[in-house]
Amino acid sequence: MKAVVFPGQGAQRKGMGVELFERYPRLVEHADTVLGYSLHALCTDGADRLIDTRYTQPALFVTGYLGYLDHTHRHGAPDMLAGHSVGEFVALAAAGALDFIDALRLVDRRARIMAAIRDGAMAAVIGPGRDEVEGLIARLGLDGLDIANENSPTQTIVAGLSGEIDAFVERCREAGTRAVRLRVSGAFHSRHMRPAAAEFAQALRETPFQSPRIPVVANVTAQPHDAQIAATMAAHLCSPVRWTQSVHTMLEAGVSEFVEIGPAPVLGPMIDEIRAGWRPQRRASAAEAHWPEFAPPPLAGTHAALAAALHRLYADSAPCAADWATLWPRGLGVAGWPPLELAATARGVRRQIRRALEILIPAAASAQPAAPSSYLHGRHP
Repeated sequence: MKAVVFPGQGAQRKGMGVELFERYPRLVEHADTVLGYSLHALCTDGADRLIDTRYTQPALFVTGYLGYLDHTHRHGAPDMLAGHSVGEFVALAAAGALDFIDALRLVDRRARIMAAIRDGAMAAVIGPGRDEVEGLIARLGLDGLDIANENSPTQTIVAGLSGEIDAFVERCREAGTRAVRLRVSGAFHSRHMRPAAAEFAQALRETPFQSPRIPVVANVTAQPHDAQIAATMAAHLCSPVRWTQSVHTMLEAGVSEFVEIGPAPVLGPMIDEIRAGWRPQRRASAAEAHWPEFAPPPLAGTHAALAAALHRLYADSAPCAADWATLWPRGLGVAGWPPLELAATARGVRRQIRRALEILIPAAASAQPAAPSSYLHGRHP
């Protein structure tokens, strides 16, 4: 099986897409009309604008989509698709879930909304895994930081307000951990993007979506998109990019070949690292697939109410330890239920709730009949 993947912001390069613009002039003309500027001029002469979120995202979308058309004309369609951050819109358009122009309008709107959110920043942590980075954030007491991208076992992106990111990078340096501030203008894929996500949700609701002809693995859930594409892509702005888990899902489905379509080989090295450490795991149940960042666990029956209540508390930006203590006794009948701890910070409370849900959801899901997913076997709807 083959998967085609599309990179996100950071992959842009001067001169990208020029040969594709020449091969698909009608599509480029339509895109220029929608955007109100020349993509050819942007990608050849607009170096300053090409690193501006407002222009980077539409340019990456169009070049990625044209690159996909070129690839399929030569090699045929893949078995699965995925994209990193804005690259996921390319994957959805390639799968037929979105019309090219509708997708471009969404990406343009998304880029403008995201660019308007200021005083945010991001940093890449190289070496420690996601859990270690989460622990480091907690030890440093920087409660305004979130894990934004889980790119590979040794690359995790952190997002937050500029001051806290600067403090985080400095403290990492003092601790001997490599952390590099990224050249971005916002705290993308973190709680700080919730206002942007709420605004973008309206544009998504107004856009017609179709069922993907090819499975598209979502960043938010690390599972193939279901019927809730619009809701998932709204959550996409303020939820982590679960790239490592997304690659695991494709490997688990039987993908053995990955083709990256973009201006530079950004995802390929990450995928190579992920594959090197991957071992087959049991498939996630339908209940687990949506846990925890996107939506309440889709459970019924035993523990469903507790799971939903815990998820609501987990999603709160400042969960109260007293509320956690009130819910905790209801899980005492669950095997492996964690001991009650009352953390002093909101981040600590969220970590305890997450640990409880990681135990509760599989236990509840195991009591339900699991519906087999055709997506995980490479069959297209």
